[in-house]
Amino acid sequence: MKPVKWLIEKDISDVEEQFIGELQKQGYTYKEIKYLNFRPEAANQYFPDHDCVLFKGSLNLGRDILRTSWIPGAYMDEKNLRCSTYYTYFGQYLLNNKYFILSLGELVRRRAEILEYFRSDGDLFVRPDSNMKSFRAGVFNLNILNTVQSLGSELKRDETTLVLVSRQRAITKEWRFFVYKNQIITGSLYLVGEERVVETIRGGYLENYLTQVLKQVSWYPEALYSIDICESDGELYLLDLGSFSCAGEYGCDLSLMVEAGAKAALEDWENVNN
Repeated sequence: MKPVKWLIEKDISDVEEQFIGELQKQGYTYKEIKYLNFRPEAANQYFPDHDCVLFKGSLNLGRDILRTSWIPGAYMDEKNLRCSTYYTYFGQYLLNNKYFILSLGELVRRRAEILEYFRSDGDLFVRPDSNMKSFRAGVFNLNILNTVQSLGSELKRDETTLVLVSRQRAITKEWRFFVYKNQIITGSLYLVGEERVVETIRGGYLENYLTQVLKQVSWYPEALYSIDICESDGELYLLDLGSFSCAGEYGCDLSLMVEAGAKAALEDWENVNN
């Protein structure tokens, strides 16, 4: 029996059945769970304490999985996946490479200064510093949402919430790649304009671009993670880093994802237990 076990959250992924089919094909033990049914203190009803277990599902359940004794549990390092952490290393390659990170309260106080800096008549891109999706990133008009009360109400956050603010930029295409340390596992196109278009990426200029970026950046958030790339004004940029355990797979090669996930999980488990 293979030592790595998988825990899959039900009804979260568009490719759930295919992912489970790949686990079965490769001979892995797995169990399916629902978020409301899981309690970290009772995790051993699924797998024994300290087992080598890897989770795929939502961010909220991923947080609970990290409270168990399983190793690695989930790949979703909240600290390293904050913009305020990984922008330090990937900044020059990012679409939003000119930005402010500050609280909502400070964004309102410094609104005029920030609008002037970006030469904007009101519209700015705003996203949470956290990767936990505390609100939906997007373009907001700070001349309309010009008080802490109005902006906080729109985002359903309080004035201490850290956000990243940058100028609005047009994006024509978006791709997602999964990465093991600094090696590409698999990738997929997932958005063309506003249209969902799913297409597996196998080699080519996109992988070449990302490979070069990863060679230049001698840091990664954890052993497994996701990177989104976008095209804007005919140029390629890094858009976002995300978790392996909780990012959508789109058209990525699930066979390669399972292989890489199991490899990394077993390495982490053996590092703790040997």
